Amino acid sequence: MVIALYGKRIDQEHYKNILILRDKLQEQGIETIVFEPFNNFLKETFDVTIEAKSLFTIPDEVKNSADLMLSIGGDGTFLESVSFIEDSCVPVAGINFGRLGFLAHISSNRITEALDLLIAGQYVVEERSVLKVELNNNAFGNFPYALNDITLQKEGTGMITIKAYINGEYLSTYWADGLIVATPTGSTAYSLSVGGPIITPNSDVFCISPIAPHHLTVRPLIIPDQSELILEATSRSQKILMSIDSQEKTIPAPLTITITKAPFCVGVVNINGDTYYKTLRSKLMWGADQRNF
Repeated sequence: MVIALYGKRIDQEHYKNILILRDKLQEQGIETIVFEPFNNFLKETFDVTIEAKSLFTIPDEVKNSADLMLSIGGDGTFLESVSFIEDSCVPVAGINFGRLGFLAHISSNRITEALDLLIAGQYVVEERSVLKVELNNNAFGNFPYALNDITLQKEGTGMITIKAYINGEYLSTYWADGLIVATPTGSTAYSLSVGGPIITPNSDVFCISPIAPHHLTVRPLIIPDQSELILEATSRSQKILMSIDSQEKTIPAPLTITITKAPFCVGVVNINGDTYYKTLRSKLMWGADQRNF
């Protein structure tokens, strides 16, 4: 088994967990490939060296080498790790060294148990749908895909105008601070904070959620994920802030993008005993009511 380790900066409070991770991998004889900047950070900050088969900085050094990607951090780190596995079907497990953690839902205080289960192969992989975005200038390089969401937002104080078309049919014009197109996975991220619904991961849909719309009757809309969504955005500032998961660019306006379902999925790892509904209860504190105790 070869595990790819991806991470960025982590807080001092997780020093002991990093030692547990290093020692467990060595004890079990697990081969690792480590994200080079993360490897350097661990050496410089914690004086910790993880014995690695190799270091990686580009997707091709991971896709054909790893059996599992282990993301060390929060959800942002998890999303960035996906860009290194691309369409290779290497599953990703996230150990939460961050805050809330819907994707990186394995708590850091369970790291010993989690590593034992992962190494023993006692986990399940949920296939999560992915968004593909097409735009003329190819601003997002070779991986214009989103596991969570694609957003268009204003730059500055003025609102933006976005015309939306579904399968060639005009839907509406949004006068708003922005628009979010989210997968079921991304429904618990930015979309949720603007009033979008929570969508279970196995639902074959996407969600369009406006950000601060200037019409009271405009609400989030669920559409089939086989739809083709075209967005035409204009702005008085002549610029649009566009993000695809953890990537963000400033794009000249007017801007036209096409969003469809990607031809591949991303595998999200759940260790035995963890489920999506359990994660919802834990992260959103559902049932945290004294009447339940």
